[in-house]
Amino acid sequence: MYKLVAIDLDGTLLNSGKIVSERNKEAIKRAIEKGIKIIVCSGRIYAGAKGFARQIYTNEPLVACNGAVIKDIDTGEILYSNSLRHDDCLEVIEICRAKGIYFHVYIDDTMYTEKLGFSSLYYWKRNQELPEKDRVDIRVVESLRQVVKSSSTPPSKVVAISEDPIMLSCTRKHIEEISTISVMSSNYDNFEVVNHGVSKAKALSFISEKFGIKREEIIAIGDNENDYSMIQFAGIGIAMGNAEEIIKNAADYITLTNNEDGVAHALNKFVL
Repeated sequence: MYKLVAIDLDGTLLNSGKIVSERNKEAIKRAIEKGIKIIVCSGRIYAGAKGFARQIYTNEPLVACNGAVIKDIDTGEILYSNSLRHDDCLEVIEICRAKGIYFHVYIDDTMYTEKLGFSSLYYWKRNQELPEKDRVDIRVVESLRQVVKSSSTPPSKVVAISEDPIMLSCTRKHIEEISTISVMSSNYDNFEVVNHGVSKAKALSFISEKFGIKREEIIAIGDNENDYSMIQFAGIGIAMGNAEEIIKNAADYITLTNNEDGVAHALNKFVL
């Protein structure tokens, strides 16, 4: 009997239009009615994920920033946090700047960037359509280095994005030489830097202990490299039909794609 389902957002619960389908909503609603805990487990920051969590009516803790932060969905209270060291973040910034690659930094629930582009531009546009409570706080600054140095709060994550796969790979390899950080990807055109040891699996371990749920009673559904740890941690790991090969190879089951209501298909098979 499964008691908890951890679900990634982008490429998993959300279709290519960044929408939660009605079939996915209905399946999740039925699972919740059966007493199953539904955990949104995303690379997004809390502010960028909570609106989708509300759409599926879960009131369970929300895992954000690939497991660097866990917050209460109702109050926003931090239940768990494992942030980057300031010095590590500054080193990552310098490497990205030297390589001429786009990057932004998350501190608390704010996105800091030196220019709008890629996901910061996406969130800026999306903010225009959202109620104020669901908007992501985006701040365009002259110097991210100065912001990080002067912040009393350590950064939770750095995201680097490039349409040049060679440059992206080269920059990532350079950053991975830093022993006190972890690097993972949530999309083909990015990599994300978090503190060493941060993972969705560790976040799920924290939540499972909180609720007294065994690993064997957990299902995890995801599509990309940042989902790998939770796919392996869960009693059953489910890869989306559109998942990266590394995730499909690690999974116990491959469901339909995110454009074919793959989450609903998986829930119907294993819990409903």
